[in-house]
Amino acid sequence: MLSMLRNATSSLVAKILLALLVVSFAIWGVSGSLLYGNTATVVTVGETRVAPIEFRLAYDRQYNLIQRQLNTRLTREQAESFGLTANVIQQLVSGAVLDEAAREMQLGVSDARLANIIGDDEAFRDATGRFSRAQLRSALRSIGMSEAQYVDTRKAVAIRNQIVSAVSAESALPDAFYDMLGAFRGEERKFDYAVIKAEDIGEIAEPDDAALSAYYEEHKGDYVAPEYRKLAIVKLEAADIANEGAVTDEEIAEEYEATKDRFSQPEKRTIQQLVFASEEKAREAADKLAGGMSFADLVAAEGKTLDGISLGTLAQKEIPDPALGEAAFAANLNEPTVPVKGLFGQAILNVSEILAGSTLPLADVSDQIRKQLALAKASDELYETHDRLEDERAAGEDLTAAANAVGLNARVIDWIDRTARDKDGKIISDIPQSREVLAEAFEIDPGFETNAINIGTNGFVWVDLLEIEPERQKSREEVADQLRADWIAAETASKLDALTETFRQRVADGEDFNAVIADLLPAPQPTPAAEASAAPAGDTATSGEDGGSPETVNADPAAEAAPESPAMPAAPAPRVVQQTPAINRTAQQADLPPALIASGFAQPKGSVVSGAGVAPQSRVVLRIAEVLPTAAAIPDPEREQADQQAAEELVGQFITRLRQDEKVEVNQQLIRQILAQ
Repeated sequence: MLSMLRNATSSLVAKILLALLVVSFAIWGVSGSLLYGNTATVVTVGETRVAPIEFRLAYDRQYNLIQRQLNTRLTREQAESFGLTANVIQQLVSGAVLDEAAREMQLGVSDARLANIIGDDEAFRDATGRFSRAQLRSALRSIGMSEAQYVDTRKAVAIRNQIVSAVSAESALPDAFYDMLGAFRGEERKFDYAVIKAEDIGEIAEPDDAALSAYYEEHKGDYVAPEYRKLAIVKLEAADIANEGAVTDEEIAEEYEATKDRFSQPEKRTIQQLVFASEEKAREAADKLAGGMSFADLVAAEGKTLDGISLGTLAQKEIPDPALGEAAFAANLNEPTVPVKGLFGQAILNVSEILAGSTLPLADVSDQIRKQLALAKASDELYETHDRLEDERAAGEDLTAAANAVGLNARVIDWIDRTARDKDGKIISDIPQSREVLAEAFEIDPGFETNAINIGTNGFVWVDLLEIEPERQKSREEVADQLRADWIAAETASKLDALTETFRQRVADGEDFNAVIADLLPAPQPTPAAEASAAPAGDTATSGEDGGSPETVNADPAAEAAPESPAMPAAPAPRVVQQTPAINRTAQQADLPPALIASGFAQPKGSVVSGAGVAPQSRVVLRIAEVLPTAAAIPDPEREQADQQAAEELVGQFITRLRQDEKVEVNQQLIRQILAQ
């Protein structure tokens, strides 16, 4: 949250809000008892009270923050799934606890000190760097706060911050911590390892009926068909009710004329600008041009190049200097202008290329405009259609009939589970607001009418539950293929685990790594040698008479009659222990998953660990071969961030301790009333 607030400080208003929020660690809000009078209290801590309006402001601030983070609009129900209300209450309680502690300690701030705090705020400085009361008042008007309210609020924040500053003053982490962190990050290790694969355990025998039956009974929960529901869904967006036939040609022509710029490409010109230090220099240059000198020669005489003085190819409105724009677009091609007074002095312009503007004719864009106008009209009628459909439902029609009555169609989804999958396990991905629709559909009974669910800010979707197929246990016969595959996978995993543990234990007991590999893991199978390497010696013709494959011709007739020698197997390299280079904790290795590397860094040199490999159905036995202590430097920005986190953690613990000594009352009933408004 703090990082988001820091990124939002580009405007003056944002800086004021930042001053009010971040100075007090942003999370505790502004004292509501200072800003607003109240007769009811949301939070009470001792004699400190938080008013309803402060809860409302804090809630809305957090609600909008979540929407910005997710880049989407949220319903209140969705926001509550993030624990919004509970979070806001905790923030306000924390702030009230600090305010009560400040009251009990009789802390204060002098008017002079408060004036300095406000005067030092860069948000209220003018162009000369001095404090500007007009700037302050203008900014406060933008956020609906009076000057007196701001002063009182800033005073409360300053008092609260005295406690925060005192608690966090000596919270910087010691050098010893950063030394240990650097050693932890910089340490490197070398590992010996072997990968054990499924083929290393040999063939898995086919399971008999008894084995499958026992496995099925033991894992029945894996073979349950989920609950399925049959739904009717009605979607209402502008496109669903748009009537292009209702858009007249006159409306299209009128829209075309009103928005012709959308269909136009303005004229563009490639402009060269030769700037002079004075009006006199510019006149002298103009005289040279009038005397016959070319613009290119003039540019060269001024010690410049045509490319160096080019402004690019621009439309007139893209030229920031109006005077230059008018002159450039009044000039003829390759005819330099008279001197023009621009923002940067006197200049002579030359237009080296003109790209004519163009406008698409009405006939080319009429269909596009028709569709846009139809959608615009439909958007205006959206809520009317929504209300008409709801009226039909209120009159007793089911969702499908109500939709048909207002010109919409209901889509029936035969069977779907909570995860949006059909009975074949395929995801039904084209349901609008799928998460909300399914959550609603699986909470209701048939015949129960639900409210419309918003689609963004300009649409609705309704769901009607038609039928329920309850969850059920699948029979052995239904899952025969899956059952067999699962049994084989489980048996493979069991044998792999047993082989891996035997391997690990023998290496841990001191046996030679390669000797254990040779004893427990099968040698690589030989591969057939290339056919050419196994063929008898002889002369080879270029090709057969038919242009086919090469033929081997022996000069010795006896050799021709001899039987062909069998292909000799290529000798495979033996399996041996593999070794990593020196790596740190975050290194990536093709055969070693991160979890196993982490395990290797958690044990002393010589230890042997094992775990799942990267490839499916594989295991790895890993020995820590060498430990190389190396310290990594912790950069200053990271130190500052860690110190800040430590300070905030310390303040949080302090507030927790204060809360244990205070009676905290939260008016939940009032909060519910506020949120219901």
